[in-house]
Amino acid sequence: MSLQARLVASYVVVVALALAAAGAYAIRKIEQRYTRTYTLSLETQARLIAEALRPHLLARRDFRAVEQLAKAYEWRRGAYVGVRDPSGVKPHLGPGQPPPPPEVVQATRGQVASAQRWDEWTQEVRIFAAAPVLEGSRLLGVVHVSAPRLWLDRQLQQVWWAFAAAGALALAVGAFLGLRITRSVTRPLRELERGAQAISRGEYGRQVPVRGADEVGRLAEAFNRMAEQLAHTIDRIREERNRLEAVLSSLKDAVVAIGPRGEVLLANRSATELLGVPPDALGRPLREVVRVPALVALLEQAARGHDQSEELNLAAGKVVEVTCSPIRGDHEPAGAVAVVRDVTELRRSERLRRELVANVSHELRTPLTSIKGFVETLLAGALRDEQNSRRFLEIIEAETNRLTKLVDDLLELSRLESKGVTFRLQPVDLAELCRAVVGRQQPRAERMGVRLGCSAEPAVVSADPDRVEQVVTNLVDNALKFTPEGGSIHVRVRRHGPEAWVSVEDTGRGIPPDDLPHVFERFYRADRSRTRASGGSGLGLAIAKHLVEMQGGRIWAESQPGRGSVFSFAFPLLPQAAHNSAEDKSLTKKIEFS
Repeated sequence: MSLQARLVASYVVVVALALAAAGAYAIRKIEQRYTRTYTLSLETQARLIAEALRPHLLARRDFRAVEQLAKAYEWRRGAYVGVRDPSGVKPHLGPGQPPPPPEVVQATRGQVASAQRWDEWTQEVRIFAAAPVLEGSRLLGVVHVSAPRLWLDRQLQQVWWAFAAAGALALAVGAFLGLRITRSVTRPLRELERGAQAISRGEYGRQVPVRGADEVGRLAEAFNRMAEQLAHTIDRIREERNRLEAVLSSLKDAVVAIGPRGEVLLANRSATELLGVPPDALGRPLREVVRVPALVALLEQAARGHDQSEELNLAAGKVVEVTCSPIRGDHEPAGAVAVVRDVTELRRSERLRRELVANVSHELRTPLTSIKGFVETLLAGALRDEQNSRRFLEIIEAETNRLTKLVDDLLELSRLESKGVTFRLQPVDLAELCRAVVGRQQPRAERMGVRLGCSAEPAVVSADPDRVEQVVTNLVDNALKFTPEGGSIHVRVRRHGPEAWVSVEDTGRGIPPDDLPHVFERFYRADRSRTRASGGSGLGLAIAKHLVEMQGGRIWAESQPGRGSVFSFAFPLLPQAAHNSAEDKSLTKKIEFS
């Protein structure tokens, strides 16, 4: 039930109770007044009849005849008029009649009296009155009259119906006025209710009209101030939340926060990418959204008030560094927050740095030891032997050249890995380029007893011709080192869908399957002794890989032990318009890495 309905009902109940109390009192008084008036009327009627019958009682003492005369004074059907002797009895009834009633007894003493009681003869309540018939001070008889109480009740019933109609009208008027009054009271309250509902829907700046200076008006003013302050507070909170979300979203580290019951309070975008936390993780239990048991254990331990820090290995070879701290509450921890940093590349760089230092040290030790040994031999007196000293110097020169090439390759690889190089991309016909490289390498192949050939179809790509030539040269040089005398090397250029493929096939001893995925790593050798003897630094394939990938291509190797190897790289083919412009070399693009 609404407040207005309760107020109107209360108002009507109060009016009804007031009317009932007033009506009961008024009806009681009216009933008493009507009864008294009716009784006085009967007493007056008895006096008048007594005065009228007095001459007859003086003339004759025949009470039977006088009573017959008295019947003529009965004013309506149901009324009773009787005459009694001075003792109060009816002489014509004889002995054995009941004693006279109280009002008759009182009339025998010279007083007019009345009474109300149940009448056994008529079986109803009647009102009685008795008046003495006096001649001077002598009592001649008593006139006794009565009338039914029903006549009075009928008169009172009309009064009661009038009161009932008046009460109903008063209730209707009271209900109407109560509705108008309560509407003026509840209208501001309904406006406050609508304002509160609007705020609950997020309309924090909602205002309500102020309709007076009373309590409700002051409440509306306080509500408006509260709504305004709430809007400002929500705006500040929203701005702070947006800033926090922006900061958390921009972080490369994954951030996960949980509440005191283990529910997820916060998870940024990096947590989704690194830990696989679903976007709808907020409010869900931590164990449902984070599938890393070690991280869950660290967060739960931090939620108990203990800082945690550990390095974890995730799936797919990822290494993360986890730092967990409790969220301090008033009296006890209110949760925990974890910062997860992906240190896979850092650990890989550290590993590669350690391997590089070890590999460079290993590569430098042999030629430096050789140079140092021959120099000491020459200083010990071998300079006087012209034939040996010349041979020693040639060895020192070869080792020095090898060191120089190693340092040059290291510098080249360092520039490529740091992206400190510039590529000038232009249309390049790979067929012409590969035929030129094979032509330059042909004399060397003939000296080594290896057949070197080339088959190419026109394929124009966008690349730096010098860098592509360096890649083909490195691949052919690598094949020559691993192909024995009598073997063959074939350079092939062909179109393959939207790409141009360049393959260098040899008939060398091949690469074991376990070594094949690592051939493009720095200083990796499937056969160290053979490679070092041929003068290789172990960096050629790594340099080729960087050169191809930095120009938008890809490179791979295939091999079967005992049947040779195939090293291939691919670049996207240029459209026909670019192919047509290859002749005038008008399409040139410069790419710088820094």
